[in-house]
Formats: sequence, C-alpha cells, structure tokens
Amino acid sequence: MAPFIFDTYFRNEKTSHVEMDRERLSVKYERYSDKIPYVPYLFDTPTFAQMFDFLESRCMPRGRTCLPDYLKCMHLSEYNPYDIVQVTHGVMWEDYLWLKFPGEEITWDEVKVRD
Repeated sequence: MAPFIFDTYFRNEKTSHVEMDRERLSVKYERYSDKIPYVPYLFDTPTFAQMFDFLESRCMPRGRTCLPDYLKCMHLSEYNPYDIVQVTHGVMWEDYLWLKFPGEEITWDEVKVRD
C-alpha cells in the first residue's frame, strides 16, 4: 500500500507536509508554521492515529443522517477518510485549512466554499 501523502494549506500558504505510511502506521511530518489553525499539529511528531483523526475531522461525521447520499455524490461506496478528503480536499466551512495532493495544480480559489 502506497503512503498517503499530502500538504496542508491555509488559504494559499503551504503550512505542512505529511506522509502517512499505512503499513507501518507511521508519519513523517514537516511543519512550516507555528500558528493555529494553520497546521494540523503544533508538535513535530504526531502519531499515525492522531493524523488519521485529523483526516477524519476534515470529513462529514460518520453518523450523518444523509451519509449514503453524500457518499453517492462523491462516487464513493463506503466511508473512508482517505478517499473522502481526496474528493473534498478536507475543506470545511469553519476554517481555511485544506489539503493538496501530489501532482495537483489547484489553489484556494478553486476549492474554497466561502471567502
């Protein structure tokens, strides 16, 4: 299984780089900001479980009433935070933090849900 790699951004500012090794359950984490909420974690070594929790926090809740409808709209058959954030870029209404994946040439203006 390939590592799950992404960068976090606060609007258009790159704030961290993450590599999650799903076989070894380990994380490589480089933080480029000391500001909250610009980065997932202010400490340098989040655990795999903490980083997975971060990804899941960027998804709709597992218990959401219309979850099957949301998944269908995303062309997903099951609730999987890795797959969900690749579709949604982890964008939330409440903040300006989002995820960008290797090879993507997108900006905040293309993924934001509000100004």
